[in-house]
Amino acid sequence: MASTTTYRRGQVVVVSVSFTDQAGTKRRPAVVVSAESFHRRLPGVIVCPISSQPRYFERPGPGDRPLAKWKSAGLRFRSTARVSNVVAIEKSLIQRVLGKLSAPDLKALSATLLDTFGFR
Repeated sequence: MASTTTYRRGQVVVVSVSFTDQAGTKRRPAVVVSAESFHRRLPGVIVCPISSQPRYFERPGPGDRPLAKWKSAGLRFRSTARVSNVVAIEKSLIQRVLGKLSAPDLKALSATLLDTFGFR
């Protein structure tokens, strides 16, 4: 049965995500990138993990989107959305909502997602 909890695109949440090599998990912030109309009746949402590693913020690579308004999004450190690590997760893995991305950061992240998946 799908969760009745509602999450909105652009919300910054705390989740447990797997390492890229699937060797374990780490609790970290992520931004919800799926639209509510898409995931409303599904058991999961699509999120983009957020990293506070300085290297991704200072020298973003392909699929990295540094967040300009990271503090107002509820994050404690300069942070980067890692589009290269987008993942679908069960809503039950979301531990709490930290905040939401600013409109300019969400727009920039959307553009990065479109470029990454070749939709423009």
